[in-house]
Amino acid sequence: MSASSSHTKNTQRERLEAKEQSILTAATDVFTALGVDGTTMAEIARRAHIAEGTLYLYHKNKQDLLAVVVGNFWADLTKGALIAVDASLPVKQQLKQLATYHLTALIQQFDMVGLTYRARLRHGEPEYQLPKIREYVRVFDQIIERGINRSQLSEALPLWQCRDVFYGSLEYSARTLLLREVQFDPTVVEQLLVMFKPYEVTETSVAKAGLTNTSDDTRLARIEAQLSLLLKEKEQR
Repeated sequence: MSASSSHTKNTQRERLEAKEQSILTAATDVFTALGVDGTTMAEIARRAHIAEGTLYLYHKNKQDLLAVVVGNFWADLTKGALIAVDASLPVKQQLKQLATYHLTALIQQFDMVGLTYRARLRHGEPEYQLPKIREYVRVFDQIIERGINRSQLSEALPLWQCRDVFYGSLEYSARTLLLREVQFDPTVVEQLLVMFKPYEVTETSVAKAGLTNTSDDTRLARIEAQLSLLLKEKEQR
């Protein structure tokens, strides 16, 4: 292949990518401004400065385009979360970083949450789970896994329940803060982290459970001691 042919192909690819990006930008603006029901392919094409027929060469219908827009949003959110969370810090600090990041992102782009719901409930189809959402949720799971592996959290922690409370509380808090026209409230994050308190494995909790030589104990022994402590506390209630 000649240098000229290679350059021509690169230029064509760049033009296609640029056009696709202009379509997605226009679609995001239209969806957030007009809602899913008010959005039309014609309006998206108009804002992207292309013919409506050209738009259908890139996306077969409005729902397909909506899924791409929402998927890109969650993919970008995941990239930001991975940057915001410092995996070298204690797990509680990592959870605080993720909660702060998530709450801030929701407040700034809450319209995208509504679009997410509509993308997951596509017209005439069963609930549609966007893979990009799973990737974002996985950031929380990874923090919990690191906490357990480092003996900072107990394996008794109910992962899916804590995950639902974590993201669900932040979403509702973001909605409330927006209604109150408050940009951010750090107490939302602080109160949320209290949920993990019973599952923290500390030197004090291990000693309280009757395990004395903590420096030489294995991770399994520490977790068993924590579980024993939790059972005793439950019986005393």
